[in-house]
Amino acid sequence: MTSRFISAALVATLVFIGNVNPSIAEVSSGAPRLVLQLTVDGLRGDLLNRYRSSFGAGGFRYLLERGAVFTNAHYSHANTETIVGHTTLATGASPAVHGMIGNAWFDRAKGAPT
Repeated sequence: MTSRFISAALVATLVFIGNVNPSIAEVSSGAPRLVLQLTVDGLRGDLLNRYRSSFGAGGFRYLLERGAVFTNAHYSHANTETIVGHTTLATGASPAVHGMIGNAWFDRAKGAPT
C-alpha cells in the first residue's frame, strides 16, 4: 500500500469517528461509550506539533484539540515490539501482567515458533 492510501484511509476513519462521537461534555458526565486507540508505529510524538499547521480541521488536528494528548509518556518495559507496546497502551498493564512479550510466539504443543 502506498503511504498516500494509508493517510487517506486514516483521515477518513478519523472524520467518521469524529462525526459519531458524543461531545466531551457528554463523555465526562459518565462512563465513556467508546474508547479509540490510534497507534501509528514510527510516528514520533514531536512530529504532530511540527506539522500541526499543515493539518486540516479534522484528522490529527481534531485529535490534538479534542483528544487526550500525553507529552511526557514513556514505556516502563524494555521490549518495544509492536504487540508489546500496543497491548500495553490498550490495557495499561505491563507485559508481565498482560502476557504479550514479543511479536513471535513459541507454541509448546508444536515445539516450534508460530
